[in-house]
Order: sequence, then C-alpha cells, then structure tokens
Amino acid sequence: MNRRNGVKLFIAVALTAVIVYFSIAPLTDAEKGIPLGLDLRGGVHLALQAVPNEGSAVTDENLNDSRAVIERRVNELGVSEPHLEIDYNKSRLIVEIAGVDDPDDAVEVLRTTAKLTFRNSDGEILMDGTHLTRADGRDDQDYAGRAVIEFTLDSEGTEIFANITRSMVGQQLGVYLDEDLLTNPTVQEAITGGSGRITGYASLEDAMEHAILLRSGALPVSFDIVERRQVGALLGSDSLVRSLQACAVAVGLIFLFVIIIYRLPGLVASFSIIVFSLIVLWLLKLIGAVLTLPGIAGFVLSIGMAVDLNIIIYERLKEELRMGKSPRSAVDAAFSRAFITVFDSNITTLFAAGTLFVLGTSMIKGFALILGIGILTSLFTAVTFSRMVMRWCVGVNPRIEKKWFGVRPRPSLTAAPAETATAPKAGARRKGKNESPAVASEGETYEDVKAARKYYFNIVSRRKTWYIVAALLTVISIGSLAVRGLNLGIDFTGGTMLDVTFNTPVSQENISSVLADQGFAGTVQLSEGDTAALIRLPELTDDMREGFLTALAGIGEFARENVQEDTVGPSIGEELRGSAIRALVVATILMLAYIALRFRLNYAIAGILTLLQDVLIVAGVFSLFQWQVDSTFIAAVLTVFGYDINDTVVIYDRIRENEKKLKRRDSFEDMVDKSIWQSMGRSVNTTLAMMIALFSILLLGGESTRLFATALIAGVAYGAYSTIFLSSQLVLELKKLFGEKRPGTA
Repeated sequence: MNRRNGVKLFIAVALTAVIVYFSIAPLTDAEKGIPLGLDLRGGVHLALQAVPNEGSAVTDENLNDSRAVIERRVNELGVSEPHLEIDYNKSRLIVEIAGVDDPDDAVEVLRTTAKLTFRNSDGEILMDGTHLTRADGRDDQDYAGRAVIEFTLDSEGTEIFANITRSMVGQQLGVYLDEDLLTNPTVQEAITGGSGRITGYASLEDAMEHAILLRSGALPVSFDIVERRQVGALLGSDSLVRSLQACAVAVGLIFLFVIIIYRLPGLVASFSIIVFSLIVLWLLKLIGAVLTLPGIAGFVLSIGMAVDLNIIIYERLKEELRMGKSPRSAVDAAFSRAFITVFDSNITTLFAAGTLFVLGTSMIKGFALILGIGILTSLFTAVTFSRMVMRWCVGVNPRIEKKWFGVRPRPSLTAAPAETATAPKAGARRKGKNESPAVASEGETYEDVKAARKYYFNIVSRRKTWYIVAALLTVISIGSLAVRGLNLGIDFTGGTMLDVTFNTPVSQENISSVLADQGFAGTVQLSEGDTAALIRLPELTDDMREGFLTALAGIGEFARENVQEDTVGPSIGEELRGSAIRALVVATILMLAYIALRFRLNYAIAGILTLLQDVLIVAGVFSLFQWQVDSTFIAAVLTVFGYDINDTVVIYDRIRENEKKLKRRDSFEDMVDKSIWQSMGRSVNTTLAMMIALFSILLLGGESTRLFATALIAGVAYGAYSTIFLSSQLVLELKKLFGEKRPGTA
C-alpha cells in the first residue's frame, strides 16, 4: 500500500470539504452571492420599443439619454441592482427590476414620457421642465385637502417663470405632464422666487410618483411596451425552493447511480461532480452571471453531462480491465483513449450552447451560458481531476480487485486452455494479479463481444426493422403537425398570459364567464386543486388588464402583487420565430462541418439526418399532446441537438478506432455492430443518468420548467434509440451510396 497516495487523497477530500464549507455563505448571500433572476426573486422584465416622433427617427443619442432617465427613475424607486440594456439595432430598451412592492406603479413610472410643460389657455407651451432642479411630494395639503408637489427652478428658469406669471396675472396657467392636465390655477401675482407647488393630487403616493418623474427628467422619445414579464416575490421564492430541491434530489440520485454501477470510480465521479459544481458556481459569481430558472435547469443538465463524461471514461476503464490490464495500466489507457471521444462529443454540444447564447433571448442566454461553462468545466474535472484522483486510488492499493471497478467476472475471451498455456519468454514482463494473459491488449474480436453478452442480437443486420419503426414515428409526427399543428405559446404568437393563485378553489366556468363579460377570447387551465389558474388572452393594455383583474376578483380572492404575467407583442413573437430557425440552421451547419472534418462526410450526413429526425419527433410529441411551445422549447430542442450528437459521436469514434484494425476479409457490418455493442453500456448508462436529472426537474422543478424538461426527456429518449439503431446504420448506407472504399489491412 502506498501511503503517499493515501495522504494525497485525504488532503484532497479534506481541502474540498473546507472549500465547500466556506463557499456556502458567499455563494448564497442575498446581497453578495450569485444574483438571482426575476423568476426567482420576483420583479418585472420590460422590453420598451422606442417610438419616433413625427418627422424624426430614433437615434442612438435618444436611446442613451432615455437609458439615463430610466436609470434615475429606477434608482428613485429604491430598487437595488437594476438591469438596463440597449438594443440599438431594434431601438429598444430592456429593463429588469426586482424587489418592487407594486409592479404596476413601477411600470407606469418607467414608461411615462414625463414631459412637464406650462401652457396658456390656448394650449401654447410657454415653458417646459428642463429648468426644474427639485420636485418633492408633500403631504402638506392644498385648500381642498389634497397632496401637492413642491418644485424649484434654476436661475434661468426662475427668470423665465417670473416673466410668464407677470404677464398672466388674472389668467389660468395650465401645468401639464405629457398631455395630462395636472392643475390649472389662476395666477394671482408674479412668482419671482423660483419655486412653486403643483396641487390636486388625491394621495401622497400619486404626488411622490409624479415627483420622481419630474426629478428624473423627461424621456426624449416615447416608448411602447412590447414585452412584459412579471413574477410575484412569493412565486419567485417558491420557484427557487423547488429548483434547489430538484437539484439536490438529482445530484443525490446520480451519485447513488454511479456508485452502484461503477463502485470506486463512481465514488471518484461523485467527488469530481462536487468539485465541478464548486468551480461552476464560483465562475458564475465572478463573472456576475444572473441565475434564473432556466439557468438552474442548465446547471442540473450540465451535472448530468459531467456524469456522462465520467461514464465514457469508466466504461472504457472496465473494458481495459476485462482485457487483462492491471488497474494502474487500465486507468492510464482508459483516460488516454477516451480523451478524443470526450473532446469530440462535447465540442458538438458546445456548438448548441454557443448558438443559444448568441441568438437566444435574455433568459435563454443565461441557460446557454451556464450550460457552456458546465461543458468546459466538466472537460477539466473529468479528464484532469478525475484521472489524478483515480491514479491516487489505485496507487494506494495496486492489487485492488476488479470488482471494485464494477467489473463482473466473465469467461476468458480468445483464451487458450489453461493447461496448454505456454510459459512467458525470458525477459517478458510479468503480468499483474488481475491481468489475464488470454486477452490481446489491442482489443476484443467481434466473436468475443458477442460471447461476453448474456443478451445479444445483431443490430446492424436488423436495420430494416429500425428504419420501419423510425419511419412510422416520423409519419405520425408529420401527420400530427400537419393536422393539429403546434400549440404555440404567447412567446411566438403574442398576447398575455396570467398565472393567478386564488385563496380558495374556483371553477373554469366562472373564469370563462369573466372572460366573456370582458369581451376576451381566451383559454383557462386550472391546477393545484383548482386554485391556480393559467389564463391566456390577447395582448392586454394596462387599463384592460386592470379591468379584467378587478372582475376576476369577484369570483375569488387573490393577491395582485403575486400575479405572474407574461405579455408579448407580435413583433417579439416574429423575432423569436426567426431566431429559432436561425439557431437551428447555424447549429446544424456547425455540427455538420465539425463531424465532416473530424470523421468523414458520410458520418456527418448520417449524424445530422438522425438529429433532425430527433427534433421532428420531439415536435411531433408536443403536437400530438398539444403541449404548449414557448421560448424554453427552443432551448430544449437545441440542447437535444447537442446532447444526441454527443451520444452519436461516441459510437462514431469507436467505429473509427475499430476501422483502423479491420482486415480486408473482415465484415465492415460486423465491425460496426461490434462498435455499437462496445458502446452500449455507455449509451444506456448515460441516458439513465440524464433521465435522473431530467425527471428531477420535471417532478420537482415547478410549472415553469416542466415543459422544458418534458421536451428534453422526449428528445433524449428517442435520441438514445436513433443513436444505437439508426445513425451508424445510415453510415453504412451512405458508404455504399458514395461507393467509398473501406480501409483495411491484408
């Protein structure tokens, strides 16, 4: 036993435990930890579309000035760390604010142009609010018992205002905010002190709201709300708790799964996942990334993919051990030979994450960022860290038995009978305790692969059966899409969706009756004991929304501040449809080019054809059951795209490896079948590990990530089928079609 390796292991485990302990507080601190998105802490997301004035276009200067004004208004609201972003190409401002008590009032403050003007009785503008230096709401009451705003002007404004009031003694001076008349007093005498008051407010809150607008200044252009997403604080905290529960359950079950399957390597994989999680979370904190619900889903998914990498390596390790190598030699060979496979498979998934980040919406960008960071980090932890720890483990006991690696005893393969085995030649290396002289180090033959499996059938020779199954599913999917179509959510069609939680159960008929009374054509979906209502309507204006919620309160009580709202204008829906198509096309081209470069063109075409069918099947499932398709569906489809090609590349890599050893008289089809079976354990186990993560999201992650997880489950499940039963067989068909000469030795 090597004590030095034992000491290294102890130090690594102890150091990781210390880092975990001291990372909890800084990573979870409400103020200084990883920032939470609006869907986890509540708040409002707005996309404000600039509307040009008559005869002039919106300029970058207008947008920059508007951003400064809105930022001042947000700060006046007392909101910490607001997010403001300018899209110059679309003349649009993206505003995200969290922690507001009344989201509706906050939205009104942000969108109001707030141009203060003083006008005569003919409506002529005599002075605007550019000279205003101070404006405060006061509970000092006017003669009618109402709140007021006290304002102060700069020196130039003081002089102008004095001249105006001097010339208008006995006349009415209108004070307007935009086109709304605030007050219309009669001027009694010239006002020379540079200050005054605006009266007529019904409440102090209204006066203070207008004071914020006046202090922060007027917007240089008007804005329309083309997208609004609102989450109540209680809903956000509930989503956070559910997501963390899903994450904890997923990690625990994955740890249990890999330990049962791989024993000691499973323990190392679990340890590696802990280190992986620490690195990802600290990177997110350092770069200031915002954690959203899709982001947490991406984190859970990246854990599943990190386990996937370990499974690739440890399946190879088991294979090397079965060929008679010592644990130390098997570890070195497994990590060395699996590196190219791991690299190729994850680069293709990285293409999908990168495409999502470049072409996705703000929440999808967060998902893509975390997924991308997870892929790169898992490459480091699986290839470097896990290898180091595994070498320490076998170094502690070089004679460790194979059962500790999850390797079951098998009959000797291509072995000479024990009684006829010849003695080793002089100078030959003595074989270790666990090393079998019977198995060639270069790999198992096709007959070995068949004999070693309890349940075996020739996959390649039955490819027509797999084609028929795939064709039937394709026809069903196309038929459903043609007849039923996709149930497109408001992200694509535009409209308003309200998620209302009532204090007591309500009926669908009562809500539908309110919709009819308000003149809306909408749909209603009840859940959670008929207390949670998901109501989909045409796009609502603020007044229409207020009227509908007031009418809705007549059938059951609910907290308005906790109403979750998504409102999307038709322009946003069109943009999302376009970006979804572009994302799919870009990801396809990148993967096609990479696989063609790393393998050959027939591999690339076969892989992309099966991927496109995977996407078609997922779309068909959603069409058949009429599940709603929203922006997260695009993220799920592209993730399926990346993950399924990951699975396919692993088999392609094994085919490429075995093809180099192919003799001229050997059957190419048998070699492909051998490659599939050699990769079978990895394909099944990685699919199971990923399903554990996805079902945790589905069952525990909450309503907002449920359809996302459903799309991934459908894609990963069918992707496992297409990877094993279709993609490699299509390589054979294309090889024949192209008349490609096969390599081989005499």
